[in-house]
Amino acid sequence: MNKKFKFLVFDRDGTLIKHKPYMFKENEVELLPHVKEGLKILKDFGFKFFLHTNQSGVARGYFQLKDAVKCNDKMLELIGLGDNLFEKICIATDFPPSKNSHRKPSPKFGKEIINQFSIEKNSLCYIGDSISDLETAKNLNCTALGLNTGEFDLKLKIKNIKLNDTKVFMNFKELTNYLII
Repeated sequence: MNKKFKFLVFDRDGTLIKHKPYMFKENEVELLPHVKEGLKILKDFGFKFFLHTNQSGVARGYFQLKDAVKCNDKMLELIGLGDNLFEKICIATDFPPSKNSHRKPSPKFGKEIINQFSIEKNSLCYIGDSISDLETAKNLNCTALGLNTGEFDLKLKIKNIKLNDTKVFMNFKELTNYLII
């Protein structure tokens, strides 16, 4: 592995699991193709993982935080690499974002893990399927990688904004191969 970053912050919906608006039922959690195999390969290569997910459905009253946690637990079960796959998980439940928010594109969670785990910014990479994921990386001054696996065409969304130099992959297998080569 010759990539400089070793710490990966993943979005959840549309990145690791199929995106379903305001998903809160654990029986609806479905891994995206190549995620299970890709995470195993990346783990074997020594990458450390974090999870950062916006779940505004909690603040909107659509479901409770415990429902989001159950969905995370189901995702971990489907991945099959243990309950401690992620070094730390952030579930941002607020909407609209508060002044002291963890909601992406806020860099707050990223700053916390940088400090807690003594990570250099150039060793950190945010991976997701939405503009807010990529903007979070920009706000942290770290690497952003996109996955075109969510509810809209990420390549089209970033075409005319200041993130248009971001690498975007069509699936998790392409992402994995890029990270290990």
